[in-house]
Amino acid sequence: MAAGGVCDRTATMSEIDPSYQLLACQYLRVQLEALVKAVWGVRANEYIEPVHQARVASRRIREGLRLFSDCFDGKRISAWRRRIRRLTRGLGAARDLDVHIDFVEKFLDGLDQSRAEARPGIERLLLRLRQRRRVAQPDVVRALDALDKDNILADMHGELEKTLFMLRSHEVQIQSPFVFRQASAHIRRRQRGLWAGEHALADPQDTKGHHQLRIDAKKLRYTMEICDAAYDGRLKPVIKAVKDLQSLLGDIHDCDVWAEEIEAFIEQERQAAIQYFGDAAPFEPLRPGLLLIRDERQAHREQAFTELLVYWNQLKQENLWGTLEVLLQSGVGSQSPRPERQKQPGDVKEEATDADHAAQ
Repeated sequence: MAAGGVCDRTATMSEIDPSYQLLACQYLRVQLEALVKAVWGVRANEYIEPVHQARVASRRIREGLRLFSDCFDGKRISAWRRRIRRLTRGLGAARDLDVHIDFVEKFLDGLDQSRAEARPGIERLLLRLRQRRRVAQPDVVRALDALDKDNILADMHGELEKTLFMLRSHEVQIQSPFVFRQASAHIRRRQRGLWAGEHALADPQDTKGHHQLRIDAKKLRYTMEICDAAYDGRLKPVIKAVKDLQSLLGDIHDCDVWAEEIEAFIEQERQAAIQYFGDAAPFEPLRPGLLLIRDERQAHREQAFTELLVYWNQLKQENLWGTLEVLLQSGVGSQSPRPERQKQPGDVKEEATDADHAAQ
């Protein structure tokens, strides 16, 4: 192992900390089981939840494989990561369309009778989304077929079970100094990534910055979920807070996507009318409904962004980040003292911890 507690990628399997291996195998097995459970429903495509469950499980597996890459054979883990990444991408387009369809269906169901002029445009949008979702399904099935063809899930399951059997036969515990050094270094790195994006909150129109902040929140959340078992579940309150933060940022991102796609859809349908009828007049009945959704999403984004600012400041006032730091420093133990001073995102540039050196 390398100095400072970071796995040396040239280390042999026998040199890897067994507690770290146990943490890796237990987490990955749970996510693998969740993925396998969802696969049948993804193929059937009768409900939207299996696609969502499979996509989340695939993302968590990818994050776990990244964190624990030294715990498995290099060639094997490369194949796993490549195929799981392909599955995540295949599920991504389908899941996004499922979410959009669900939103438009509910929007249409709740449309006031006085807005009857909006129905044609919304119904046309719903029709096009359903058409696109049908087109996306073969890509999803091909990604699943690729997993089956290469026996990726079976290979992962066999390797995890073999390693778990070996570790349990030696009564390995999930906590060790190495595990805590690794876990704290991983979490702090993800936390710094989140803090580094705080500047985007100063500009309500910084859509790229808000999107990156959402990604950083998701990565921090997944990393804490992976490491939580080593902390006896004590990270759960922080995980919940970051999950809520991620949800707000995700809501804002969805509105940004809608703004772009509605404008593109309006132009596509207008051009289609011109091509088919010779002028844009047949498109005009669709415009009110499409503009209604666009305006509703814009208004919702403004509200969500206001809620985001309030929540971000609330997390700082409640000393969430200082509490997390105490948890990371506490290591083994069931109780953690409350910190006297909260470290704020503005402190990140001045912070120099042992974890920084370990990560280097």
